[in-house]
Amino acid sequence: MPRRISPAHLLVVGATGALLPAVHAVTDRGDRVTALARTATTLADLERRTDGRARPFPRDVGAPGLEAALASAARDVPFTGALLYCPFAGPPAVRTLVRAVPPGRPVVLVLTSAHAAPVGRESATGPWHPAELPPEARPAPDCRLLVLGWHEEGDGAGTGARWHTPEEISTAALDLWDAGRARDAVLGTLRPWGARPGSG
Repeated sequence: MPRRISPAHLLVVGATGALLPAVHAVTDRGDRVTALARTATTLADLERRTDGRARPFPRDVGAPGLEAALASAARDVPFTGALLYCPFAGPPAVRTLVRAVPPGRPVVLVLTSAHAAPVGRESATGPWHPAELPPEARPAPDCRLLVLGWHEEGDGAGTGARWHTPEEISTAALDLWDAGRARDAVLGTLRPWGARPGSG
């Protein structure tokens, strides 16, 4: 894996939601962000709060012309990595987002817990691992996957379970992005499936 380029230019999808703290973290350390989200006014506010280091990129990832728009956004300064949280984007759009980053640069794709839902009868042994995902869940061979579980508090029976905060998600995504070697991770726990928040 190439050494980290400084300053970096990250493509961040989910920049005004789950990955908003990540945007602030990377811009605070002098990196540049192209922040993709649907709402232009929210992005404009983010640009002001980061002193222009987060450039607004208002669009729906499912809208036509994504590839050309990404190429335009990276024309002057190519992307050196990406943090992608786009749970409602289809596989073609996700592949387009990943391809916008040059090969060999770190791309972290954040997946919801639904990707770890048991098929058929749930195994009662051991924790779940991203290696159990089908091959099509990884849009590129070196894409790093962060699968979101939940945080368990209390007796482990789901009574104290909660979903992770944007701060926790952002920290985990940046840890994967900053890692020297490509790897996957799970944030929290994904088993037993019946203990997830709101399932009881």
